[in-house]
Amino acid sequence: MANIKPFCGYRYNSEKIESLSSVVSPTYFNQPDSDKDALYEKNDYNAVRLFSGKRFETDTPDDNAFTRAKRYLDKWIEDGILVRDEEPVIYMYEQTIDVGGTLYSNTSFVALVELEEIGNGMIMPCEKPHETSMNDHYELLASTNADISMINCLYMEEEKELFNLMNELQEEKPDVEFSSEEKAGENVQQRLWKISYKPTIDFIVEKFKDITLYITDGQTRYETCMKYRNFMKANNPNHTGKEPYNYMMMSLSNSKSDGLVVLPMHRGVRMPKSFNEAMFVANAQDHFKVEKIIVDSGDEEFVKTMVKQIATVKNETRIAAYCGGDYFYRMVLQDNDYIKKEVHAEMSKEYCRLDIVALNELIIDDVLRIGEDKYGEYVTPSRSYNALYRGVNAGDYDIMFLLNPVRVEQIKNITAVGERLPEMTVSVYPKPSVGLIINIKED
Repeated sequence: MANIKPFCGYRYNSEKIESLSSVVSPTYFNQPDSDKDALYEKNDYNAVRLFSGKRFETDTPDDNAFTRAKRYLDKWIEDGILVRDEEPVIYMYEQTIDVGGTLYSNTSFVALVELEEIGNGMIMPCEKPHETSMNDHYELLASTNADISMINCLYMEEEKELFNLMNELQEEKPDVEFSSEEKAGENVQQRLWKISYKPTIDFIVEKFKDITLYITDGQTRYETCMKYRNFMKANNPNHTGKEPYNYMMMSLSNSKSDGLVVLPMHRGVRMPKSFNEAMFVANAQDHFKVEKIIVDSGDEEFVKTMVKQIATVKNETRIAAYCGGDYFYRMVLQDNDYIKKEVHAEMSKEYCRLDIVALNELIIDDVLRIGEDKYGEYVTPSRSYNALYRGVNAGDYDIMFLLNPVRVEQIKNITAVGERLPEMTVSVYPKPSVGLIINIKED
């Protein structure tokens, strides 16, 4: 069963914080220093200080980003900047964003979810965790004893009872409503409701007992909470399993929600040595049909054309490659079963047919000769094809690759057999803001 329960979250005090948009932070843990500087300047109480604080050369074990986060958290509570809701509730959280004339929306229930061993119950991981940030996440959790951010899970229901409940609740006046800027040009409309009516809470709790949760964002944070729980359990001779450290705050998104989108994570590649475009195209033809497509339009239409040209309803892999200029390459995998037969015989057929697996194995590794040990150094994942396109033309990348999004059915089938998607494959959008709700693991 997926065991969820209401909780008393800490939230910014509207009597002391005039604009929530000035204090919530994007979910990116390792933000560039320039982005952190902008958030620090935006407001003295911006949540970036808690979630992804600045680091200095003078940091010590007693004075660092994590210990400072703890001091900020304690001080803000003491000063009434953050106040705790008086009664346990399940929150309903809606984010809507207009990107290029298309509305994306993520409506979720925010609740505490009981931790369980990965793959042994109703909580399934989607991707491999980012080991490089695991220690940092653990240090932050150990210092603050709090879920500063919420991880995001997708769930699927056939009857649409929770989906219909969401629609009904959206007709009511929200407890909080504001607009925030995710990044330049991306304004997110945010609304938050508190569900305190016990029969409604009981209904939601009961429904989730038979629903599998698929972690789409926050795998590392989930495993960090598991590590923290195991430490606390080992050091508590009176452990019962119901202590606050046995739960973590999650945003639970209905896969049927209108506007919710699973975005692909594209790749920008900076070559270790000089890049030879003609050789790349010749070698890629070992496994792909490569077509050169010339685009007679401006920058914005150029990338949209790339997206349209690889879109497919067929069960095939199409990837777009761009090296600069007024053209790109559409690459269509010729043998959809090659990876299963020759590369990953031990993996499921569904896994082997992921676009990112074909890109990683047959292009980045086989053609560009960038192995797993150098992948993080030379390959940059991004959900923004515009950013990668600009990066190629600015000389930051030698080549970029556009992918189609992973389908929800693929996520379900791959995780059902105990497999995980490669790192940075899935991006559910929009993502929950940091600081809107904070869960301190206390009774």
